[in-house]
Amino acid sequence: MIDSFHRIRSLNKEGINIHLHCFEHGRSHSQELESLCKTVNYYRRNTSILNHFSFLPYNVFSRRSDQLLENLMKDDFPILFDGLHTTYYLDHPSLSDRKKIVRAHNIEHLYFETLADYEKNTVKKKYFRIEAKKLRQYEKILIKSNNILSISEPDQEYFEGKYHNSTLIYPFHPFDQIESQQGTGEYIIYHGDLSVNENIDVCEFLISDIFSKVPYRCIIAGKNPPQKLITKSAPYNNITIIPNPDNVHMSRLIMDAHLNILLSKAYTGSKLKLLIALFSGRHCLVNKNMTKGTMLGPACIIEDSAGSIIDKIHHLMNQPFTETMIAEREKMLLMYSNSSNAKSVSRLFFTD
Repeated sequence: MIDSFHRIRSLNKEGINIHLHCFEHGRSHSQELESLCKTVNYYRRNTSILNHFSFLPYNVFSRRSDQLLENLMKDDFPILFDGLHTTYYLDHPSLSDRKKIVRAHNIEHLYFETLADYEKNTVKKKYFRIEAKKLRQYEKILIKSNNILSISEPDQEYFEGKYHNSTLIYPFHPFDQIESQQGTGEYIIYHGDLSVNENIDVCEFLISDIFSKVPYRCIIAGKNPPQKLITKSAPYNNITIIPNPDNVHMSRLIMDAHLNILLSKAYTGSKLKLLIALFSGRHCLVNKNMTKGTMLGPACIIEDSAGSIIDKIHHLMNQPFTETMIAEREKMLLMYSNSSNAKSVSRLFFTD
């Protein structure tokens, strides 16, 4: 969603008129999106349990709409399908003459297999396995697209190797310039969606093996932390869990921290939260999985073992973030510029 919204925002800044078609399911209409787009059309997603019995992936089959197809046929504009799950009409005969590009946010079947690996609930685990199998088969539809916009180097290698029509476009993000602050902060932060099983596992490791072993204030902030994380952190006075901070609060937490620590147990595609930390935070301490498939390694401090992470924390907490460090980071992040990425997308759409 972050990539999608800021791609719309950046294309709008390039003077591109956008007609947005989106499926709604439990979210209110967005005045901000409507201000960025020429038109916005909303469609209700069909979440009937019967859709699970289709040979097509549930994520795809539940996003079909006769009204959507009818609206797409009213003009001859190029179409950007935002994610494999939106491609139900990619090979429809009525759209055969249109330029069609797909933004690939992941290699979807691998992403769902990873979700299954970390899922504890038996029913959900089964669903993720079935959906991964369907997505692996369905992915062949991408041959019908004029271009695939891959989001990371490994994804680019995969899609180009299979379909020979892929272009690497790094993720769009909230920042049009570096907003990192000089000086020192007073705490370490880990941020993420705390309802995701992989992130929960990372937080449990951080609490037991890292944060409880250092004398610094440590914050875990994110969406819907489970009670077991709150209970696990309770004995330690230096650990605070902040549930469901709004965007402004989360941005301030990241910016004011002295050290952003971000770990991943598996490679699951591009890590937008790392980009956010690099564009707005100070020191970024990560493990190898966080930077795998990106060009962000030189902008981070990379350690994998608990002992080496703790040693590096002690070093970094005594090292101010300087103007020189900000300038160096700015150079490293040039390839992740929203403006240059938007220009690249525009050229793909409007040149033959």
